[in-house]
This record gives sequence, C-alpha cells and structure tokens, in this order.
Amino acid sequence: MKHAGVVAAGLALACSHHHHAPVQSADLAPPPIALVPHSGRLWVELEGTPDRQCERTATERALCFADVHEALGSALARTLWPSFPVVSVKGKGDNVQPGDYLLHLRLRIDSRPPDATGPGHAARVSGSWQLVRDGLPLAGESVAARSRGDYAYGRALGSAAGEAVDAVSLHIAEVVGTLPELRPVAQRPLPPVAARQRTGALIQVSRTSCQSSDDARRCSMASR
Repeated sequence: MKHAGVVAAGLALACSHHHHAPVQSADLAPPPIALVPHSGRLWVELEGTPDRQCERTATERALCFADVHEALGSALARTLWPSFPVVSVKGKGDNVQPGDYLLHLRLRIDSRPPDATGPGHAARVSGSWQLVRDGLPLAGESVAARSRGDYAYGRALGSAAGEAVDAVSLHIAEVVGTLPELRPVAQRPLPPVAARQRTGALIQVSRTSCQSSDDARRCSMASR
C-alpha cells in the first residue's frame, strides 16, 4: 500500500509539471458568402498536425495544447458542410474513393507572451493546407492567425487556441468553398411539388427577412 501511495504521488507530481490546455472550438457557422456545391466527399487529413502539441519556455511551466484534431475537424465540418455532400476527418481505416477531395492540414499551435497588442498571453496557429483530388493538387496556401492577447498563461490558452483555430478554419472554408467544381453532378428533372396552407411562426419570420434582404436567390427559394 505504501508503494502504491508513492507511485500515485509521483504521477500527480509529474502531471503538475505542465499546463493542460484543451483546444476549445466555438459553434461556428458557415461563411456568410455563396458557396459552390461540390460533387465529391471531403476528407480532412490531420496526420501532419499533432493532436497534442507541447512547448516549454525559459520562464513558464511546460504547456500542452490537447484535442487539436477534434477542434479542427469540428470547425471545418461546421464551416464546409454547405459546399460538400459529406465532410469527415480521415481515420487510418478510411479509404479515399476516386473523385473524393482530400484536405491536408499541417498546423502548429504556439503561445505568445504579452506585448503591445494586449496585456495577456495569446495563441497563434500557423502552417499550411493543400486540397488534393485524385492525386492532383488543386489549391493551397500558408496561413497564420493569432488570438486576442488577454488570456492567462495555462489552461485558458486552450480557448485562445480555439479562437485562432476557428479563424483559420473559417478562412479555409471561404477559399475551398468557392473553388469551382470541375465534375458537377447532372441534376435529373424532378416533378413539381404542390404545397398550400403553409403555417408556423418561422414562416412569417422568413417572409419578413426576405422582404428586407438583398439576396434575391435566397428569398426566392424561401418563398417557394
């Protein structure tokens, strides 16, 4: 029993030697722009982005950003779903089919000390992405984003990292979501739908919104 207590104390001491900062993505919405409908499934490839990223400075305890894959995958799925029939994080057992899109991400998260931009610490995401289809690179770029500089050093920087992850994800969605689709799916003709006596509180809200909106196509669809 004494030996077990010594082991437990040792583990607790080891865990206290670093800050654990889970990356926390917010509830993102798709970009507020018209997105191109793509015909292939989108796979998010995160092998080039460590799920746990640790750093050590000369003055602070080690800091480990955790759950990076979950935050990135969730943010990209929420922002890109209107543009692709399916958005999934690629696992080891998943097979990319001909015509599928593969989004490679190589990103690094680092903390930043207080400076002229804010009184607290910040988190920075930097790296690159590339979109591939059937082995052909279609688009890619280097990206970087920095959170607000008002976070305490330690666990709170997980929220700061989530802020930067969300910014990068939304930017990627704006670029990837507006790329042209070179293999559009032919739409087969469908019979008309007869609808009447449309009711509900949201119907009236939709009509009011359409009357004040500049998006003619969206309003036309809502009024059908």
